[in-house]
Amino acid sequence: MAEEAHEYTDIFVAGLEQMWGEGFLSPGGPKEVAEILRGFSLAGAHVLDIGCGLGGIDCLLVAEHGAAHVVGIDIEPPLIERAAQRVARRGLSEQIAVRLVEPGPLDFPDESFDVVFTKDSIIHVEDKVGIYREIHRVLKPGGHFVGGDWLRGSNPDSVSLKAWLSAVGLEFGMSDFDATRSALETAGFTTIELNDRNRWYQAEVVNETERLLKGAGRAMLNEVMGEEAARQRIQSNELRRAAVEAGDLRPTHFRAEKG
Repeated sequence: MAEEAHEYTDIFVAGLEQMWGEGFLSPGGPKEVAEILRGFSLAGAHVLDIGCGLGGIDCLLVAEHGAAHVVGIDIEPPLIERAAQRVARRGLSEQIAVRLVEPGPLDFPDESFDVVFTKDSIIHVEDKVGIYREIHRVLKPGGHFVGGDWLRGSNPDSVSLKAWLSAVGLEFGMSDFDATRSALETAGFTTIELNDRNRWYQAEVVNETERLLKGAGRAMLNEVMGEEAARQRIQSNELRRAAVEAGDLRPTHFRAEKG
């Protein structure tokens, strides 16, 4: 399959890593993963990571958060290839398996995992109830769904949000807080917690912009991506910043339990 068929091209990934750190395709890096897991133990857990990307988070879940085994899945072949290389370099191949999957039902038996983790990947799935039901199915009784996602504000016609979505060029199916909670409840989850991270990200997105624009950061971005792609990345970042500051784009952490 040609690279053009993939959303996460090498150039696009390079721009994300420039903002968010090597091995990460979403904001906050290791600190934000730790924030998602604050007060929650993965010690000895068998974990499914949906949307594992470059594998940076999977390595963290094992090496820093005590997971016994992680299966990372993604639909993008280039990402899975790089994730497998990262896991091998870290010497974690016995504890982490990465798998290329097709969109749709999860190819795992019922009650396979203690925890399902995801960070900023469910945004790509239009059918929220469907994916949440699949996650509920593969969790063991008493298991937990833990992670983060990009939610939108209450105005689905937000000009700032539409401008960013147009610039970023990815297929997103975004929900708001009420729809997310309702979908999780419909899927059978209980003890649902949603933690709005908009205020944190308002500050973080400013830092991201400074890293992209100033001195060595801009020079490195130009070198890695090329000047035109770098310019588009900066424009996209500014539009995301506007949507965040308007309250129309709201990164959110969540936890839910399978009773």
